[in-house]
Amino acid sequence: MPADSLSFEQRFAAGMRLAQSGRAEDAARAFHALTRDAPRHGPSYYFLAMLLHRMDRETEALAQADAAAALMPDDASVAALRADVLLALGRVDDAAQAARRSLAIDPGRGDARLSLALALTIAGEWNEARNVLTAILSEQPDLRIARRALVRCCLQLGDADAALAAANIPALIDSEAELGAVLAEFAAAGAFAQNAELLRLRATRYPDDYQAALALAAALHRLGRVTETIHWCKRAEALRPAETRPIEIRATALIDRGDVETGLALHRDLLARSNDAEMSARHLVLMHYDPAQTNESLFAALDAYAKRHLRAFGPPFEKRRDERRELRVGWISPRFNDGPVASFLPGLLGAMDRTHHRHLLIALQPGRDATSERLQQLADEWIELSGLDDETLLRRLRDLDLDVLIDLAGHSTANRLAVIAQRVAPVQVSWLDWFDTTAAPAIDAWLSDAWLTPSDSTQRYTERVIRLPSGRFCYTPPTDAPSASYAGDDRVRFSSFNRLAKLNDEVVETWANVLARTQDSELHLGARLLDEPATRTRILERFASHGIEAERLVLHGQRPYAALLDAYRSIDIALDPFPFSGCTTTCDALYMGCAVVTLPGETFVSRQSASLAWRLGRDEWVAQDRADYVERAVKAAASVDSLRADRERQRAHVIDALCDATRQAQDFERAIGELVDAKSGA
Repeated sequence: MPADSLSFEQRFAAGMRLAQSGRAEDAARAFHALTRDAPRHGPSYYFLAMLLHRMDRETEALAQADAAAALMPDDASVAALRADVLLALGRVDDAAQAARRSLAIDPGRGDARLSLALALTIAGEWNEARNVLTAILSEQPDLRIARRALVRCCLQLGDADAALAAANIPALIDSEAELGAVLAEFAAAGAFAQNAELLRLRATRYPDDYQAALALAAALHRLGRVTETIHWCKRAEALRPAETRPIEIRATALIDRGDVETGLALHRDLLARSNDAEMSARHLVLMHYDPAQTNESLFAALDAYAKRHLRAFGPPFEKRRDERRELRVGWISPRFNDGPVASFLPGLLGAMDRTHHRHLLIALQPGRDATSERLQQLADEWIELSGLDDETLLRRLRDLDLDVLIDLAGHSTANRLAVIAQRVAPVQVSWLDWFDTTAAPAIDAWLSDAWLTPSDSTQRYTERVIRLPSGRFCYTPPTDAPSASYAGDDRVRFSSFNRLAKLNDEVVETWANVLARTQDSELHLGARLLDEPATRTRILERFASHGIEAERLVLHGQRPYAALLDAYRSIDIALDPFPFSGCTTTCDALYMGCAVVTLPGETFVSRQSASLAWRLGRDEWVAQDRADYVERAVKAAASVDSLRADRERQRAHVIDALCDATRQAQDFERAIGELVDAKSGA
């Protein structure tokens, strides 16, 4: 029938039929005509607004919903629709107000409750949002949008376990897309244990899901649960034997728990199969744990990697320095937190000249801790550039207009050497948290000292080597360290609080020989991975194979730094691993009054502890070979009474010889000045 021959009610019903059949555009035209012909008919505006909202035409929808609300002020459905539209427009406060209006009219209205909960979540009203969402889910437990919002609220309130409970429903775990989004929220909140548990639920529910098994293996590896990591890597390998990533994670996990030779062999086999840049970069780090490597083989690998993977991109670097201004010095790191940076940068940075230099700390890591907060206070500028792609990071770094860039990462984990290799400052220097050449032509200098890199060293660098007279390392003593005085009993105690990855087979055998030669002595091992029972058992088995009973070993998992320092008060002698010697751990042991027995080789990493002992004048702690190492450890154990009596005097000597930040700052400034002058002259 012609439209003009239909009654208003018939036209309204026809519009409803169009909407129900999915013809939204035709239905919207029909209801728009009804609002024009009957401007006081509220339902026409309401249904028109609903259709426009479904078509994502939110501004038009709000106008029609407002008209409906003016005509139907006590209609809960109209207020609920306005809340939905306002939420879509990002008008969060108005959406919450509209939702509350709807609920005031009809307290049981579910769509209004959901809109209110989502608005509160977006606004950061976490407690109220959590209460509303909990009520919704008690009636609609499978409502995934409410589940995801509740997860976010719980995470923001610091209740990661409650967030995990909220996420643990089949409807969410079954959806790869939604599960991925929730996992990202757990990771962003630092809830890594709960993130791993959620992945375990997925991997267990879907045993043929390769990506779930791989992601779970990676998550467990991050948590230091290496035995479980190896299990899930093998599961992923069985599902896709041609993939290399699960094998690589397994290899690294083996190295992490001290099975260095097995893990390195596995990693070398992988490299023969793949030329992946990230895998090759990780191998550059792992190679330094390998007793079989030489300076020649290490240089060959680093040089080959740089030529293959540090490719040029972006526009060429251009820099014209204003000779009248202060030098802008950038320090860039993905680890301005606990670790080597915390032990060696604060004292130096605090002593640096502020008259002629401006110091910018460029943080590549997300999140903050007490160390990063402390470093920010020491910087003239703090710049956060985490998560940027290479091109964007290159542009941002060049925009800082630096005169000198000091890269604290080299090829170590989470580095951005590929960007720095494009050159972002006229002078670029490698220092601190990397232990070999970068082999990048754009890195101009490598800062070392005469103990670590003597003039006759066989270690090769593409950079100019600058030997700081005060030493490469300037230890920043912890301000709250306990007394260095001995607090143990008569029993001789050795220790190593280094990573288990440094405990290759030769190290274990050598330390076992030390214990065999020193009756009733103990060896205290401390490492994060020793929190895992299976890893503890593995360590005990390795020493047992050399005749050392479990009672001779005292194993500690992760401890707060203060507790770790306090543990040294009962330790007499720290045993340094090789070829990857300690650095921060050695400084801690020396500062707490312990002797440190070490075996340097030709590589930089093997000489770190020896360089510190030489600077202290304690040549008697530096061995020539493994047999000599045992003899020196046994000799030190025989003279523990004098060592114990000398602990406070040793701390004073450490402060004088290893902690002179003023002197090191002067050496740094001199080196920087010479490099800038040389570049300007060129």
